[in-house]
Amino acid sequence: MKKVIYLLALGVVAGCQPTLIAEFEDKPVVSCFLDAGTSPVLTISKLIAFRDDAVYSDENVNALSITITDITDETEITYPMQPAGSGGKYENPLFIIQAAHTYRLDFTYNRKPITATATVPDEPQNVAFSTTSVGIFNRSFVPGSSWNIEDLPEFDAQLEITWENEDRNFYMLECFTTSTEVVNENQTDAPQSFKADYTQNDYAILSSMQFRYYGDYEVSLVRIQPEYAVMSEGSANTYTSASIDDVKGNIDGGYGIFTGISRTTQTITVYAVEVEESTE
Repeated sequence: MKKVIYLLALGVVAGCQPTLIAEFEDKPVVSCFLDAGTSPVLTISKLIAFRDDAVYSDENVNALSITITDITDETEITYPMQPAGSGGKYENPLFIIQAAHTYRLDFTYNRKPITATATVPDEPQNVAFSTTSVGIFNRSFVPGSSWNIEDLPEFDAQLEITWENEDRNFYMLECFTTSTEVVNENQTDAPQSFKADYTQNDYAILSSMQFRYYGDYEVSLVRIQPEYAVMSEGSANTYTSASIDDVKGNIDGGYGIFTGISRTTQTITVYAVEVEESTE
């Protein structure tokens, strides 16, 4: 009778739930997003089995020999990835990811080859942002005061982004700020970044109330590949399987994701909408 072991794949997609897999074999968990125009950062984690009798290899995730090869043209170019501190992190600042290029990941783990291939998509085309600033009407009532809805100044309460997508490719929105001026003073630990679910449409709408801080946000429309969409979809679920092959990912010989993305980014200013109160 096969043993069933709970495994936790660390560092792949935030929010992933434990995966139920028959039997345990020490395999690496890969997380690497090839973002066009930037240097790649790759993370290798160990798979964790919630059993005392699981047998691990002596592989050190901080001392692996890892390469990423540009295989777009006949003349392949190989880039070594260098360890960057602890935590299984690797990088190469001299290596810049290019859109429309295909890359192959290679390394050995537990005496077995680990490989994956990813194509970086072209950046989003014909992107339009409906505005560069959105307002949030968030006020406290003063006893004895009054105001009318007509007193509100005109402002954009939502952000609409449109783009070309005749082929129904996958896209998602990423929003990030370094501001510390919270919209709601009772939520001082509100996240400074958030993502919208992926879509195959050619538009997306963000309400101003989705932004938790006043100030500038970097709002990116990100084109993603199907393997990323599958992992994003899976991050909200618990997978059960009697076979390792059923676990979602695109790493041959391991777990996780090696994928290409490209983006268009616009700075959006979030500001408070104020109205004068009357005490008459």
